[in-house]
Amino acid sequence: MNRTIAPPVHNFGTLYLQSPHFITLPSGIKLYICSGGEIDVNRLTIAIPGGEVESPSAGLASCTASLLAEGSSSYSGEEIANRLEYAGAWINTSVSTHYTSVTLSSLNDKLGFLLPIIHDMILHPSFPEDSTSRILQRNAAKIAVEREKVAFLADEAVRPLAYGLGNPLARTETPDELLSFTPARISSFHQSRLDPHNVHIFLSGKITDKMTSLVTDAFSKFPNQSHFPINHICFDDTVDTPLRKDIKRKSAKQGAIKIMIPAIGRTHPDFLALRAAVTALGGYFGSRLMLNIREDKGLTYGISAVLLGYSNRSFITIETQTATDSVEEVIDLIYGEIERMKDPASYTDDEISRLSKLLMSNLAAALDTPFSRMDFFKTRIYASTPDNYFEAQQAMANSISPKFLADISQRYFNLQRIRIATVG
Repeated sequence: MNRTIAPPVHNFGTLYLQSPHFITLPSGIKLYICSGGEIDVNRLTIAIPGGEVESPSAGLASCTASLLAEGSSSYSGEEIANRLEYAGAWINTSVSTHYTSVTLSSLNDKLGFLLPIIHDMILHPSFPEDSTSRILQRNAAKIAVEREKVAFLADEAVRPLAYGLGNPLARTETPDELLSFTPARISSFHQSRLDPHNVHIFLSGKITDKMTSLVTDAFSKFPNQSHFPINHICFDDTVDTPLRKDIKRKSAKQGAIKIMIPAIGRTHPDFLALRAAVTALGGYFGSRLMLNIREDKGLTYGISAVLLGYSNRSFITIETQTATDSVEEVIDLIYGEIERMKDPASYTDDEISRLSKLLMSNLAAALDTPFSRMDFFKTRIYASTPDNYFEAQQAMANSISPKFLADISQRYFNLQRIRIATVG
């Protein structure tokens, strides 16, 4: 093998993503099963309605999630921890826009042993006083530390400009607010959202019929709670001029920049094309922002652009940190790269090829394991993506061109709608 010669690069053929097997349990809960692999392991995720948007107060949903493993009606927090350790398993919780997820990762032969624990954690969490106080103090301390960071403050400042002051996504939890939560309030919020018709269970790994039966039996009986609505997010469309907020921090050694540009939502036919354009701008190491501002100018260690998508709105989001005296220069360079995206002559064949291969590689990675396939499918539930989302992305990745990217950039990279926050 001659290591001085790069191996040939081949294009992907057509990729296929098979949808999970679907069962509606007698309780009304929807169970999705994705089986594959050779190792006897599995991952069970229970998605409960109620995320950042439905949380009555900023931070309440995430605090509730972090407390679920601290005890239930049948198991103390210590017993839960000991049983998980004995089984070589672990539990993670996360909060998204509209859902709270509890995930159990375990060996297949331990699933039956662990199911009663996770079932009781979700239906009958006890939220003990001492554990609640300890975790709230820990979370409050973390927020206090984060509030000393310029990147956190820039994010906090730009969200009201982009989302609107009344939007729940514009809220930021504070240490005092977290410490005001009580076990009774946390329990009331959690119990209010146990709506079986809005609960989704995702089972992936090397799944057997016996494991499916165990999960089905465990969750076929569920309290028939009243309907818990998923709230529609309303964004502020009244301001169509640039908005900016600068926060001075004399002690800051670096300046943080966060930029958001309102654009079309996930349901718009141009959404995937816009996401490809945002990736070209700043979505990977060879993107335009990285090559210019990091590699060529050396003004930052890293800079990124992503498209935050909701059903009826998305936000082109750019963030970076730089020296405090370079903030304005970096903003000007970002503006320049955004404008350059609108010129079809600015694209090279190599850039188009790299971008297309990157997008296809990301799709291929989603096919690697039953866990990655299920993760891709979850976006259909969490973000209401269409059934043909995978196929549409593949078609788009194979059709990008300089004119394609320039047209999309001209349409949606609207600097008149830009929102900027700087801290430093």
